[in-house]
Amino acid sequence: MIEHMAEPGVLWLLALLPVAVLWSLARRRRAAVVFSSLDLLGTVRPGLRTRLRWLPMALRLGAAACLIVALARPREDLGVTRLSTEGIAVMLVIDRSASMTAPMHFGGRRTTRFDVVKDVLGDFVLGDDTGIVGRRGDMVGVLSFAGFAEMTAPLSRSHEAVVEAAQRVEPAPPREPLGGTAIGDALGLAVAKLERAEQDIDRINRLRGEVGLPPEFTIRSKVIVLLTDGEQNRGRLLPMEAAQMSADRGIKLYTIGVGGSGGWVTIPGDRPGVRIRISDYIDEPQLRAMAELSGGRYWNAQDAQTLRQIYRELDTLERTDIDTGEIGAYEERFQRWAYLALMLLSAELAIGWTLFRRLP
Repeated sequence: MIEHMAEPGVLWLLALLPVAVLWSLARRRRAAVVFSSLDLLGTVRPGLRTRLRWLPMALRLGAAACLIVALARPREDLGVTRLSTEGIAVMLVIDRSASMTAPMHFGGRRTTRFDVVKDVLGDFVLGDDTGIVGRRGDMVGVLSFAGFAEMTAPLSRSHEAVVEAAQRVEPAPPREPLGGTAIGDALGLAVAKLERAEQDIDRINRLRGEVGLPPEFTIRSKVIVLLTDGEQNRGRLLPMEAAQMSADRGIKLYTIGVGGSGGWVTIPGDRPGVRIRISDYIDEPQLRAMAELSGGRYWNAQDAQTLRQIYRELDTLERTDIDTGEIGAYEERFQRWAYLALMLLSAELAIGWTLFRRLP
């Protein structure tokens, strides 16, 4: 990598060092010895102290030169980084109720609905090799819910961290107080988090503008993607009320109904032998009405491949041209010069207290 000076104008101080040397030599008084002849001194061999009398001045000048270079801030050019300055804020709201443990086939293996949802969610955020390009440049957050809603990963552009947090979520047990499906409360929390994120970003951009800096990131639009396999049976806020809140705030809502086949399943992590009945009913009319209220769309995912296709289609619907800005990435290298100056000054002090110490 190329190393250059951030403050090259400081280097002109190096030209003053020879002037300082000449001025120091001019101030020295020449030694005078009152003798009729100096022939006897010609036979005296100079000692170590005499031969090294130049060393303190050299160390001091070297330290000064190193400090001047350090003040010029040498740094290594790490290249140009392109950052998105405008994008979509996407909140993924996923159902983690006990019914999400119903079986589903994915990639030739038998797994659960919830594991399929997590796998496809990761592809939607990061992209894959089947046509999903990922949410590069967008802010993405994950909210999970069963009997109550909670943030799994806050809105962020660090997509790998978001997906990693989502992968750690597990289905909730069916019994109280965790069991159930609180769709309305989950949507209400998602709306609140999107609104708060936009307010925080606007405040940061105003502060940056006050000091002459461009906006770091601007939310172009806000989107909620709700994925559930049932109907609401818990919570205070009704789903249609939450959908209206989303529409009133300009947040587009997309809904996905997962599954559609019922049966009995054993709940992982619960008491051995505990099984629950999975309903095959998804309130599709309500999910469709919720989506259409804000200009979104509803899909039904009967299997894993359909869910992947839905995310691929959603990926094309909510896509913006990424507005990017360029920033230079550098690594400061002044430390080595400052350390060298400190070592030279320390060496000068050391020989001044020992070899060149003046006796009283």
